[in-house]
Amino acid sequence: MSNGSPPARRRPTSGSPSGGAAGSRPPVRRTSTGTAVRPEPTPEPVLGTKLVCAAGPCAGQEFGLEDGEYVVGRANDNPICIPDTSVSRRHVLIRRVGGGWAASDLGSGNGTLLNGEPLTDEMPLSHGDTLTLGDTELTFNDTSNATMMMPMPSAPPSRPARSRPAARPAAAPVADAGDEAEAEGGGEVSVPRRPPPRPEGRVRSSRGRAAMAAPDPKAQQRKKRLLILAVGVFVMLVGLLAIMKVQQQREEELLRNKARIAQERREQIDALFQEAKNLIRDGKWSDAKVKLLELQEVEPNHVQLPDYLARVQKEIPNQEALDDAKAALEKNQLGPAAAALAKVSKDTQLFELVRTLRVSLNDKADKRVREAQALLEQKQIDQAKAITDDVLAAHPDHRDAKVINEQAAQAIAIRDAPPPPPTPKEAPKPWDQAVDRFRDGDLQGAMAIANACAAKHAQCKTLMGQLTDFGILYKKLEDLDAKGLARLLDLDKKITNGRGSKLSRTAGTRAANIFFKSASAAKAAGQYGRAMDNAQRALQADPGHAGASNIVGEMRAKAKDVYMQAYALKDTEPEDAVVKFKEAMAMSPPEDETHQKAKSWVEKLQR
Repeated sequence: MSNGSPPARRRPTSGSPSGGAAGSRPPVRRTSTGTAVRPEPTPEPVLGTKLVCAAGPCAGQEFGLEDGEYVVGRANDNPICIPDTSVSRRHVLIRRVGGGWAASDLGSGNGTLLNGEPLTDEMPLSHGDTLTLGDTELTFNDTSNATMMMPMPSAPPSRPARSRPAARPAAAPVADAGDEAEAEGGGEVSVPRRPPPRPEGRVRSSRGRAAMAAPDPKAQQRKKRLLILAVGVFVMLVGLLAIMKVQQQREEELLRNKARIAQERREQIDALFQEAKNLIRDGKWSDAKVKLLELQEVEPNHVQLPDYLARVQKEIPNQEALDDAKAALEKNQLGPAAAALAKVSKDTQLFELVRTLRVSLNDKADKRVREAQALLEQKQIDQAKAITDDVLAAHPDHRDAKVINEQAAQAIAIRDAPPPPPTPKEAPKPWDQAVDRFRDGDLQGAMAIANACAAKHAQCKTLMGQLTDFGILYKKLEDLDAKGLARLLDLDKKITNGRGSKLSRTAGTRAANIFFKSASAAKAAGQYGRAMDNAQRALQADPGHAGASNIVGEMRAKAKDVYMQAYALKDTEPEDAVVKFKEAMAMSPPEDETHQKAKSWVEKLQR
């Protein structure tokens, strides 16, 4: 025929007439030459809501979603199991919310990302959203909602009618609806066309006019009603779908607003908490408390808030005490500084500041003791006493401070002692005149007066003998040993009734130096009792001897240590304790408290 290939014959079908049922053959498209070409079969699209794994061990797999909840994780008992080590056992929850779906993290170790953003609260899912779980990526496909709003495909344009020759060919079988397709449609299936209308100018035969009978009006009305009804149903369905879509969009908007408000609130809480922690790190506990109380108003159920508030409540008094100690140290008030440091609790987090202030307190104590020593030497005894009182308030066992404090106290007591009551003047006695001459340094004059009255008064005769012995020893002053010097000083006290003379000062200085050397040697040898005895003799010879005073102070401190050792042994080893108590007695003066306690324990243990 001149019009190209003849029409294809209709093939019998076993499925639906559209060719879309299983077992039907794919539609045929024709080339420009009229040759029929059958395209390769394509897989049917999967409809419904699903998760498509785009990356990870399950890449390419699809997981269908119906109504309900789906836990995604590494555990085998999860509805959706992802065998990925970077995925937690229970990682994320996908659940139906209203007309859509939402996702929430289940406290996973690596967290969950929704379109690259951290998933902190439950968030709605939209078609095409990507969930990232460690190394796995899941794409949310909601084809039911995605296809709902797609535009309806328009009818394919009809081809213009082709002219036919005057002679009508023999009737040919009608082609199957699934065998023809447009050659230029890119493989897209089109609705099969009817044969083009005949030309109007063609003359029909009597048989043709008879075949074209007039249409039935009732059938046309019935078809029209069915068409109107179908259009109405279609409009109702489109409206219903539009209403459902709007409702779904509203629910999704509500979920997004809820998530946004929750995120803003969480950010506000995190900012307040971080600011409080920064203030705590800087040691500003009072300011941190204000921030934590503000956080308590916003989030009363914050998990970490009670612990931080308890710590702040405990550290605020510690901070105040440390501030008081620091201020007292700046004013050289060691006693108040030590009292403030004693108020700080042992488990404070400010231990570094406590240690620094204690070191500063010890350094200042030593410095203040040196200042007190200088003031004592300058006879400023009141200032020396006040400084050492402050040092001893901070360090009661400071040896140098104790020695200086005792010396200053003695000097103050002598200075402030009330004058002796006036005694009735008696007639001067001859031996008193001799004693006065001796105290002034006139040994020969004193001996002359004592010799003149020796025949009349026994006191003068005794005094004459003492003066003679003193003169013999005094002439050998440079050659006297410690024993001779002690004898010389003892005679001086007897002659002057303890008031001393000018002649004994030189001897006292020399004797003090000798005794001090002996005391130092005994201390170095560990003979602490002998060291204490010689140091006391040196002070008797020269009360102002600083070296002897220091040795006395050291021996008294060691006597306390030995006393404590003996006290620890008194119940288990009483004999050893008695030896230690006696050592403590030898190392302390009789008037000392340690000496008295040690003596009392010796008496108790020896009963």
